[in-house]
Amino acid sequence: MVCFKCGSETFEPVKGWTEPKLPSVKRIRELAKEVGYAIGEHGSKLRDLDLIAAPWTEDAVDADKLAQHIADNMNARVFLGNEHNKPLGRKAFIIQIDGYYKQIDLSVCPRAE
Repeated sequence: MVCFKCGSETFEPVKGWTEPKLPSVKRIRELAKEVGYAIGEHGSKLRDLDLIAAPWTEDAVDADKLAQHIADNMNARVFLGNEHNKPLGRKAFIIQIDGYYKQIDLSVCPRAE
């Protein structure tokens, strides 16, 4: 078996291995909408769940509050100190939901000032 990204050899999973499920994007969209954001998906969904949050209303909360709102309502944790400043003013967070192996990589676009 080879890595789809780099082509190097990988290991065969143990017989009976089931790929872990991803968290519900529908639920994350509902939570984001409550605080003024729209959510889009990107990436392969193999290693993690990559999401883009865009402010959608004039009263959208800041990026930190969005990440915490999602975590608080999905039995999850935002890894403090792991948020990163990205190009064009985006801010990224890692959110880990209890019971899920794959994490959420949330990239939040800045609000208009």
